[in-house]
Amino acid sequence: MIFLDTNIISYYFNADTTIKEKMLEIIDKDENIAITIINVYEILKGLKWRNNTKKENQFKEFLEDVLVFTIDDEVIDIASDLYSSLRKAGKTIGDADILIAAIVIRNAGTLVSNNTNHYDGIGNLKLINWLE
Repeated sequence: MIFLDTNIISYYFNADTTIKEKMLEIIDKDENIAITIINVYEILKGLKWRNNTKKENQFKEFLEDVLVFTIDDEVIDIASDLYSSLRKAGKTIGDADILIAAIVIRNAGTLVSNNTNHYDGIGNLKLINWLE
């Protein structure tokens, strides 16, 4: 399963042809495209802040075509372990990125992000960048 990070979703909505082509390849392979509830929040808060109702409606339509994964007890446990191991290694990343990574790990997915450095130090996270 392919999980799209917030920046990749933004590229998609800004009509990036590379992202659209990669998404079509995934769909053609009958693989699922997913996002996390954290990504939903990050996208919606930006659209609402900009008062961009047109893109907000487009995003809500997009949500009907992708799987949206939420936070459960196992995700919280994984996220807590990630935070602890990163902190012990002297690395810090934002809580949103830790939760996104935990959801992807919990669901045996691969995260597509253009900000791969946000996830440095999370060794058991499958991570790719479609824009490199």
